[in-house]
Formats: sequence, C-alpha cells, structure tokens
Amino acid sequence: MEDVLKRWRKGSRARQVYMFDPTNYGGHGSTDYDKFMQCDPGDLYDIPCALSNRYEPYVAVRYCEDLPPYQEQFTGYGKNKVSQALQMRQSGYLYSQLGGGYVVHYPHLNSPSREKWNKGTQFDPDEHHGIARSKTRRAEVDRLFKQFKDWMYDELPEDMTRTLLCSNTTNDDDKLWL
Repeated sequence: MEDVLKRWRKGSRARQVYMFDPTNYGGHGSTDYDKFMQCDPGDLYDIPCALSNRYEPYVAVRYCEDLPPYQEQFTGYGKNKVSQALQMRQSGYLYSQLGGGYVVHYPHLNSPSREKWNKGTQFDPDEHHGIARSKTRRAEVDRLFKQFKDWMYDELPEDMTRTLLCSNTTNDDDKLWL
C-alpha cells in the first residue's frame, strides 16, 4: 500500500489524481487532501469544520442503534448520503481523516436515476437553462431535503454538533431547486 500512496502523491502533484467530483466542492471540499498526504498510516486528523451542509465524506463507522439511518424518502439518486452525513454531524459524530486509508472511485456511466436527476420532465425556455425546475427529479428531491433539514433542526439539539460549519461557509440552500 505504501507504493500506491507514493504513486498517488506523485499523481496528485502532477494533477493526474484529484478529489472525487471536483465540480462538487461542497460535497468533498472539507476533506483536507494536503493533510492526508502528510499523515502517517493510522494517524487521525480531525476535520475542524465542514465547508458545506452538502459534505458527504466516505465514512467507516461501527453500527449502533444511535447511528442515523439513510432516510427512506431519498430513493435513487440525490441527497441520501448528504442527509445521513448531515444528521451524523448534527448528532455529534466527529469526522476524522485516516492516514494511509483511501477509497478509489472508478468512473462509470450515469445510472438511470442520475439521468432522471439531470433531466427535466417539462421544458420552458423562460426558466433556468431551459428546464422548468419545479418539474425535475432534482427539484422533488431538493424539496424532500428541505423538509428533512427542517425536521432535523427541530428534533436534534444543535449543541451536540462537534464538527461545526466553517466561518466562510456559503448558504447551501441557494443551490437547492425549490
């Protein structure tokens, strides 16, 4: 594994290896890749804050009855992992990076659920990029996500959060198709 990490570091410096979905900085930007490269295998680096409520890290957790579940209303593509990660943060879980551990994502074609997410069911040139936002699967999921967040903030005490939002966080709700 040490050889793989050396090659990964070299590829990263040469801009041949990059974070998962670099177009979704809110989803993965809180992971500090420079710190990861400096960590010894087995060392933990606590992520000091989340840059976005859309942060969706890859996690390894021991199952327990208090582990927030995937919310059943999020089926197919969109917001299932985001909602669980957000609820975990709100419930007091602390996110840390593990030195020497990594996940490799192999690019693949979009799933039928992702294709549905990307397309509108009705087109209206007067609306956003020619798509009637309210008629898209993305808008439907974003409405569910807003309802989920409202429920979560009402039900879970905020003072349990240990990985807070960073001070330079922008309003993620501006990205929702509501």
